[in-house]
Amino acid sequence: MTPVPAKSHTLTRDDVKLHHLDWGNEGRHPIVMVHGSRLHAHVWNDFSNRYKDRFHIIAVDQRGHGDSGWCTRNQYDLEDFYQDLKAVIEAKGLKRFTLIGHSLGGRVSMLYAARHHQLLERLVLVDITPGRPAAATPGADLSRITETPGPRDFDSEEEAIAYLGKILSRAPAHVIEESVRFGMRQTPSGRYTWKYDPAILKRAPATTDLWSMVKAIPTPTLLQYGSHSKVVSAELAEQLRQTMPQCTVERIEKAGHALFTDQPDAFAASVGRFLNA
Repeated sequence: MTPVPAKSHTLTRDDVKLHHLDWGNEGRHPIVMVHGSRLHAHVWNDFSNRYKDRFHIIAVDQRGHGDSGWCTRNQYDLEDFYQDLKAVIEAKGLKRFTLIGHSLGGRVSMLYAARHHQLLERLVLVDITPGRPAAATPGADLSRITETPGPRDFDSEEEAIAYLGKILSRAPAHVIEESVRFGMRQTPSGRYTWKYDPAILKRAPATTDLWSMVKAIPTPTLLQYGSHSKVVSAELAEQLRQTMPQCTVERIEKAGHALFTDQPDAFAASVGRFLNA
């Protein structure tokens, strides 16, 4: 599979530059993809290159992440992320599409689906439920118990690849290398640091009650969760299946929270089956 470069676009909302990528034929069914905390739009590269000929794929960089701008007022609440997603969707003129969200991006996607389900063909939630993570203590921040980068900077990209390879030990080498290539920037001092605003780590844990919201989402929904996930347990997955009117659940074996990184083949195949169902 030869990687195909994505087209890069930006718009501005609330004085924040919002960056997004798109792959594929704009005449095809759109898929909008929303990454998790401390990640970026390029985490969907592998999936997008598999499906670029069948779909028009759009991947957003949420504010404070990737190539989007940082918010000087530290506005990183769920409502801010939702409004940004809504702005991108409206700018693209999308009327009927599939929405895929991972982790924080999944919570943003739930909120969008609750408010605009008439625009959605299908919804995919990647290792996330409306409530607290399975391994969280009361008040815990989701981002602190998931497999996301820890140290802020490195002497070289090679050092970062070695570090990330230990965290994401199940991931293929090319996925690790892409995570560093697209997820880091070089500082004026010559060191390499992750492309997210450190203020994101200081934001208060989400308190929005999404369980009550998802009950009313009529959209066919797929919940994927990893067999090694610290965020979604089998019990939470079953609770969501019973709560949402049209929710199906699929467990991805030998995968953690970042299951599209750990098991890209299984992740892509699972989404493909759901879209063809």
